[in-house]
Amino acid sequence: ASFDCPAPPLIEKNITSSDKDGTFCWMANRQSEVNIGNAFDQAWEALLEEDDSEALNVTAGEGSAATITCRLGYRSAVVLSETDSKDAKDDTTITDCQEREGKFHGDTRVNVLFPGKAAYEDNEDNSSSQPAVALVHNLSQEYVLHSLRTSPLFEKFKLNEETNNDNNKRVSLISLAHNPETQIAAYLMNNYHKESKPQLLQNARIYMKEALKSAFIGYEIAVTEGLIDGYGVDSNGLSLQPNHDMHLAWRDVLECAAHAFLEVHGDGSKDTSSLKTIRLPGNVLETRGLKVANEINSFFGTSAGNNGEGTPSEEGLTTFTEDQNDPLVQQRQKLRKMRNILPKSVEVYVTRPLTAYPHGGTGWDQSSPGLSESGGGISAPPAFLNGDNTASGTDSDGKKIDAKHPVRILDYQVESGPIGQPGELSWSNLHYKQYGPRPSAYQPILNAVLSHFDADAILEASLERELTVEERETLEGCKLIRDMVHDLDTSLDTMKSFAAYEEYLVNVAVPLIYGSFEELDEESAGMLQLFFRVHGMAVRMVVSRWTREMLMGGCTNVQPIDDETVSSTMKLDKDQEEKMEKIRQILGFGDLKGGYNIPDDTTLQEFALKNLLDESAVGGVVIGCSRPDHVLEAVRAADTSNPV
Repeated sequence: ASFDCPAPPLIEKNITSSDKDGTFCWMANRQSEVNIGNAFDQAWEALLEEDDSEALNVTAGEGSAATITCRLGYRSAVVLSETDSKDAKDDTTITDCQEREGKFHGDTRVNVLFPGKAAYEDNEDNSSSQPAVALVHNLSQEYVLHSLRTSPLFEKFKLNEETNNDNNKRVSLISLAHNPETQIAAYLMNNYHKESKPQLLQNARIYMKEALKSAFIGYEIAVTEGLIDGYGVDSNGLSLQPNHDMHLAWRDVLECAAHAFLEVHGDGSKDTSSLKTIRLPGNVLETRGLKVANEINSFFGTSAGNNGEGTPSEEGLTTFTEDQNDPLVQQRQKLRKMRNILPKSVEVYVTRPLTAYPHGGTGWDQSSPGLSESGGGISAPPAFLNGDNTASGTDSDGKKIDAKHPVRILDYQVESGPIGQPGELSWSNLHYKQYGPRPSAYQPILNAVLSHFDADAILEASLERELTVEERETLEGCKLIRDMVHDLDTSLDTMKSFAAYEEYLVNVAVPLIYGSFEELDEESAGMLQLFFRVHGMAVRMVVSRWTREMLMGGCTNVQPIDDETVSSTMKLDKDQEEKMEKIRQILGFGDLKGGYNIPDDTTLQEFALKNLLDESAVGGVVIGCSRPDHVLEAVRAADTSNPV
């Protein structure tokens, strides 16, 4: 069993005062570790109550019964000292950042989130002074050791392992460096105006590797101290194209691990590096991550099915056909010489299996660098590097996919039968097959709502007399709502993101309704609630159908299929194929060629998980489960796949 401890929340979007500073971020990280430890205790107690041989094997066996992984936050907010905060906004040389838990000299100051505010007696809001807050990256030996030595998970499962871990509760702790490629962004932001573009990118990658090696040194020391059982990397950059600014090469990870081991243990040690895990994004749309997983397994000569045993690749052997001055060739040769200190195998896990971000979630096309030449100089970094989220589509109404609103590879549960009456829930793919592209109650409720707000009585009265102020306002409000409902209906088939649609309702539709009427009568409020309920289900159906069509790439299942047919008969629509391929190219999913054969009766999430679990290079899939039924769905998908 594996438990994944969530990374701490990113607070830079919300932090505007000292009430959300380094303490807030730090405690949020600590609380997530406490929560996962408590959850494991409850799961263990439930396991002890199971009276079967499998439970007995787990609780009475040798070795670790479970592994808990935790990610160190790669970004944190710190409060600057009073001396530094005076010139925090303009001075780029400030390095003395104070975090409430201590100073970490390896931190990199990236940006000022809040420049600080002095108290003025004549302020209308009578505001008090507030310190400056900066954003730092925590990939350093000092930060790693401080975090692990004060970790609630270490205290719970390692510090008192012999005395407190009753019932043979044996836990391995694996700590992961989270998104080390953000060090590249840190360097770019601080130096883009100082260096030429080619040199800038090269120096940024060197800087990132030094920071990663520093963190790995901390991890190796932590293993020797018994704080953890191993370490790894959880990185979005591993799945980006090599020509992308934020790309992290898996060979760089191995090289940093080897150098960190030598730094801590020396070249005479008979042990090997404690690098255990590499995690990277991968799903049925973002397929490059799977290619990288295969490359890593090929290097070690392993796969998920051979228990870490195999023949390592011949990579790094000197040949006459290779350019010996090529940095990649030199790195491969260096890693070959370090094979004896690298682990025999590394587990490769896939993250966000049901969430596909355009261009890896970085905000710009993978085929072009983030820093472009403009007017002979270097332009400023993209807005997202500055913590500016205004460019990510805050006004999105659900009709587009962007870095803030990714593709969700999901089918949804929708109600069948009349809304408001007891009915069964069915998956959107099955509902589509039985009832068509809309919920069965959608059209009747749409007609009822339009009829309810037609204001016929007021219009008839206007023919006989002058309307009162209240009647005119009601008439205008009804027209506004009818127009809004009509627009929502006509734009339904253009929806791509349910999350963006929900934001639109909260930020636009609901305020529009409250602005149109001082107070809605109970019947009108009920009608609108019914409409938004069924319209929301219709959006879910449209979004999941669009996602399915993009995955299938112009192919459709030909029905009916007799009972003896093993798989669906596929029919290819060339025009649809070209359309979907173009969409995938625009969104940065161009590595996917052709389409998948997805049975009509299989949900997208079941198909996506099974597809990943069937990959021999994938040691496991890390999936977020916020409800018990999510866990059961994931287990069902795993049960139909190869053992992992």
